[in-house]
Amino acid sequence: MKWFTQNAVLFSAKTCLAAFLALYISLELNFEKPAWSLTTVFVASQLYSAATISKSIFRLLGTLLGGLFIFLIYPETVQYPLLFSLCVSLWVAVCLYLSLHDRTPKSYIFMLAGYSAAIMGFPGVVSPLSISDIVISRIEEITLAIICSSLVHQLILPVSMRSLLEQSVSVWYLNAQKLCHELITVRPKDKSLEREDILIQMANYPTNVETLIVHCVYEGDAARKLIRLVSVQYQHLSYLIPTLTAIEARLSILAEQQIRFPQEVTDVFADFVGWLNRGEIAETAQMQQQLAATQTALKQQWRSGALATEESILLMGLLERLADFVRIAGAYQSVSVLVSDLSGDTSLAKETRAERHIDNGLLLLSAATAFLATFISSLFWIGSGWADGATAPMMAAIVASFFASMDTPLVPMKRFIKGVFIALAISLFYVAFLIPQATTFEALLLILTPGLLLLGLVIARPSTNLIGISVATQIPAFLGMTHHFTPNLTGLINTAISSMVGIIVAVTITALIRNKRPSWTAKRTLRKGLSDLLRLVKEIERNGSSLLARQHFVVRMLDRVNIILPRMRLDPHPDLVSGGNLLTEAWLGANCYDYYARHRELLESYRIDSGQMFHELALFLKRRMKSLQTQPHQHLLEELDLLLLKLEALAGKDEAVFAPLFYLFNVRLSLFPGQRWPDIALLKTIRR
Repeated sequence: MKWFTQNAVLFSAKTCLAAFLALYISLELNFEKPAWSLTTVFVASQLYSAATISKSIFRLLGTLLGGLFIFLIYPETVQYPLLFSLCVSLWVAVCLYLSLHDRTPKSYIFMLAGYSAAIMGFPGVVSPLSISDIVISRIEEITLAIICSSLVHQLILPVSMRSLLEQSVSVWYLNAQKLCHELITVRPKDKSLEREDILIQMANYPTNVETLIVHCVYEGDAARKLIRLVSVQYQHLSYLIPTLTAIEARLSILAEQQIRFPQEVTDVFADFVGWLNRGEIAETAQMQQQLAATQTALKQQWRSGALATEESILLMGLLERLADFVRIAGAYQSVSVLVSDLSGDTSLAKETRAERHIDNGLLLLSAATAFLATFISSLFWIGSGWADGATAPMMAAIVASFFASMDTPLVPMKRFIKGVFIALAISLFYVAFLIPQATTFEALLLILTPGLLLLGLVIARPSTNLIGISVATQIPAFLGMTHHFTPNLTGLINTAISSMVGIIVAVTITALIRNKRPSWTAKRTLRKGLSDLLRLVKEIERNGSSLLARQHFVVRMLDRVNIILPRMRLDPHPDLVSGGNLLTEAWLGANCYDYYARHRELLESYRIDSGQMFHELALFLKRRMKSLQTQPHQHLLEELDLLLLKLEALAGKDEAVFAPLFYLFNVRLSLFPGQRWPDIALLKTIRR
């Protein structure tokens, strides 16, 4: 992104205006620390007006929660510095743990509640009688800042994010459409370099779209219809990745086995490509009918002996996945017609969100890091008896919390430290040379304006946003912006040293116990997915599963897929390369349910016992959870082959048996994609 784009310049100018407005009112009202107002304006301000309002609201709620906590514990613990530090450190950790459970911008509320308590509580220990003033002052400054920031960004040339939300969903579908066209028209072995990039982008879309929706809610009634539309589209588009990868997998197997397409399949493929290029809503139902008719024709050819069982099921499976894509596309394109019938206007797939993957072990590790960093910094402060040392645990809490959601926090932490040094250099220059010359508020504005405008441009640029935020949070404190506003070089140096102590403690603790590679997170997610699949298999075997459980399982697995895919690209660990991304496991669980739970009575009527197959499958999953590179064993293949041959014989007599045969073959295909149709003579020899 360029430095002087229209949006960046507009953002910088409006943020600077809001900052000066907040600073002026703070000084006029004789607030104790106008620095808090100035910092909040730059932290809360966003390129888009709705995002500014939402973050401001979240920041206010977090500040109120943190202030309430300090009010509750202060009378009982202020006489015992260790106990007070322990309580605040635990509060920071608990709030961070709760925050990390929510992967939307709303998580900011609990995170801020944690380190706001540290910001308000630690300085007040030196003067216990002023704690009420400190907490109230913090709330007043934050409230003033978010009002100024929200009003300026909302009233002066507001930047809407509705178009960004629409564009995000549209690009999501268009990328899927492009990839589907490539899969159909390009030989499977000739993978384009863009294919993996598109999948990675699609894995990031669900989180990005939901983030935009959370902010867009604050654009009011004008955005309500769009939010309802996108909320429904989101649920359908989430299934694009498994559908497209399944199409690719089947095309690859058909190419490897050199299976020629019957004329019916060739014709429907041509029609599908034409439909894909046109993208007409009216043609969606017709395309689905053509795919269904071709599947029926393939089944008839199999029953007449013109087509082998394996070939017919592979081709029918491919057509089934193409039909899935058509259904998703049709739902995406036509959902706007149904928007007026939706009851919820801002809720986004609440049941889907409830099924998200949560790594409690990682969350506890992050919370423990924040606790240790805050408490150890507090011990340094208490032990040193240094009045300005209160900044150390404050900064430790902020840094440990702010970067807790990242896989490798050390990398962004280094950029944050770079921003602190830049802020220190700028602050020294201002305190030593410029601020002493400012005898009026107008003069102060003149010397601050160039720096704050430049800071706004730095924050507006994604690649430098973190450094900009770091500078914005440090400069007001370094300058010592109180209502007296007297420059204090000694105080600046003390504050800077104390800040660096807290940051260094947080970075050190993070490096020791929390800094993990992306592959580490992905492998934990993969193992959790395997455990989830094992649980579903056990439930299916015991007849304890349901269609709702199947749906929730698929949603959880797809959420994990979206976590794993980007990390596999960044850090392709051998275990991940061989372990996969859980797409196969998602289909495996769904097909196990469709095979047994949907057709249990039919299978029991023919005395088809699947118990041993499920036992071998569970055994494989347990082994794979211990070693991700474990491959399915021979006994599992034999049980699957035996069941397939039994069902094949029965399906020739009873058409109803073809459905469980189809799904069981899909189970085998997920586990043994390179194996051809079982040889009955060879299987009898092996089992002897």
